[in-house]
Amino acid sequence: MSSAQGTVLLDGKAVEPETYTGDSITVEGAPGNPVTGEEGRFAVTGCGLWVQLPSLASGKHSLKIRGRSGDFSTGVDYALTATAALA
Repeated sequence: MSSAQGTVLLDGKAVEPETYTGDSITVEGAPGNPVTGEEGRFAVTGCGLWVQLPSLASGKHSLKIRGRSGDFSTGVDYALTATAALA
């Protein structure tokens, strides 16, 4: 994690990522899932750069995520549509 770098843009404005270096988390694998190769609940170490987005106003939004660490890199663009919550 020491070399991890990333950027997040929400509607063109930067959202600062936070670094998590190794929290224990519980995941539940579905049958045939390609990530863990297992089904059922088990503990893993979750680490990475994470962001918590602010509440979004109703309407269309864009979210662009870029990251890298060592020889690994990732990038994804999301087109989001937020609607008002039903009471």
